[in-house]
Amino acid sequence: MKKALVIFVASTLFLTSGLAFLALELDQFSPFLMIVPLVTSFLVQKLVLKRPIFGKYGMGFQLGKKRYLFLAPLFSFLFIVIVYSISFKFNPNLFSIEQAYLSIQQDLLTFNEEFSLLTNIFIAGALQLLIAPFLNIFIFIGEEVGWRGFLYPYLISVYGKKGLIYGGLIWGIWHTPMIYLYDLNFGPHHHLGLIFMIIFCILSGIILQFIYYKSRSIYSVALMHGVLNISGSFIFIFSVKSEYRYFVDGATGMIGITILLFLAYMCYRRFPVQEG
Repeated sequence: MKKALVIFVASTLFLTSGLAFLALELDQFSPFLMIVPLVTSFLVQKLVLKRPIFGKYGMGFQLGKKRYLFLAPLFSFLFIVIVYSISFKFNPNLFSIEQAYLSIQQDLLTFNEEFSLLTNIFIAGALQLLIAPFLNIFIFIGEEVGWRGFLYPYLISVYGKKGLIYGGLIWGIWHTPMIYLYDLNFGPHHHLGLIFMIIFCILSGIILQFIYYKSRSIYSVALMHGVLNISGSFIFIFSVKSEYRYFVDGATGMIGITILLFLAYMCYRRFPVQEG
């Protein structure tokens, strides 16, 4: 078991870093780095562990408890709304009507001059939140299969609840090339950004794994992950970039991490695993 975990982690980190360098000039290709954990987990599951990928004892490719297909992404959406609402409360300059209108004109393909600002935002938001997660679900499944469907369950079986912490640490480190090469989430602040990302991944990983355990479906956590990323990116479009504080605002800033800490603590306590 430990040998399989080492092979998965080493190959996933190596391939992701290598492909990130190769794709440096192809920014459109970078989202496909999320598929690497799926490929490596499939190979290790079949070739090393000799276990099934699909079916009841596979890696979560089932609908499971269907209510979580709605509740999990709804949680992500509400979380993002609450985080940015708190940010706006403490920094009203973070958003402005002028910036919103400018962003809609420049960044949204659905912009229509005949519609009002609110109508344009509503149309774009509905498309982003209701359609985009399903159109991009293969990419999010790629990451979730690797972490929630493969790494975390095996770490938990070996280390007990501590596996939830170890899984988040590995998941956070996996983001290193994206942070340093693509300025993911934290702009040019790479070193401190990586630390914040690791903390975010540990906390959100506990919550995602808890939802995966409750739903028994990789699709639920893939949609949850997808709506988290897409809704966060959508709202960020309308922010005044000079007012945005990388380590305070957003899901990966102190506001988001503080909320996640409380939720992750509750999920950790309720997770049905004895200490290894």
